[in-house]
Amino acid sequence: MEKYIIKADGKKEQYDEEKISSSFIKAGASTEITTVATKTINKKVKDNMSTDEIYHRALSHLRVLEPRVALKYSLKRAIMDMGPEGFVFEKYIAKILREYGFITEVGQILNGHCVNHEVDVIAKKENQVCMIECKYHNSPGTKSDIKTALYIHSRFLDIEKACREKDNNNNTRFEAWLVTNTKCTSDAIKYAGCVGLKILAWHYPRVENLEYFIETKKLYPISILSTITEKQRDILFDSDIILAKELGSYKVDSLAELISVRQSRASKILNEASIII
Repeated sequence: MEKYIIKADGKKEQYDEEKISSSFIKAGASTEITTVATKTINKKVKDNMSTDEIYHRALSHLRVLEPRVALKYSLKRAIMDMGPEGFVFEKYIAKILREYGFITEVGQILNGHCVNHEVDVIAKKENQVCMIECKYHNSPGTKSDIKTALYIHSRFLDIEKACREKDNNNNTRFEAWLVTNTKCTSDAIKYAGCVGLKILAWHYPRVENLEYFIETKKLYPISILSTITEKQRDILFDSDIILAKELGSYKVDSLAELISVRQSRASKILNEASIII
């Protein structure tokens, strides 16, 4: 009997166990674990079950079978857990780009030809200057639409014109980027492709997307760790500790003091961070 599931955006689609298997494999699960986990989830899936409930069931099962894989499996949700606002996400994107050789600045005010604009992230490498608008969503069903793409591109044109008038530097390659932790609508993608707006989103483009840049250098956010509470996470964010790998410079006693926990708890956090990186 066919089963249907309810996606985050409210749409209904047929349940496909291949998608579950694929998500396990992408998280680093072995063929054996993938087979066992998929069979277990298949038995638990009920008609009209939400993808969110399926995700939590899969995550709970993976935590028993393979804790390291469970951590990676929760990456998308971990980014959505960065907070209600998007500032931490902007800093996260800036840190990711630094790992790829960019010099980055966050929250800069730039002069446009007509008006001034606040740019979430400015990333520079050689003669390349990227003006990046970050669209953070804490709901998986939310997409960046054509209005967002139009808005970003028009702001970029105003800033680019002012930059060229000021410096008269034809060697500089200015780029406009839209970076989001969810997805974009088909119209936004079509428009971006037409005007040269770069989109970096979840699973988009097909290669070298946001997930790719995170996974390639293991740039996981600390919110991926199951051993920290929301309060402890926010303390770390406020201390500009966003990447799990940044915890590597801390000793047990110094981390325990920073987030006000016992050393035994700090040790568990550091151990979990070391497992994933």
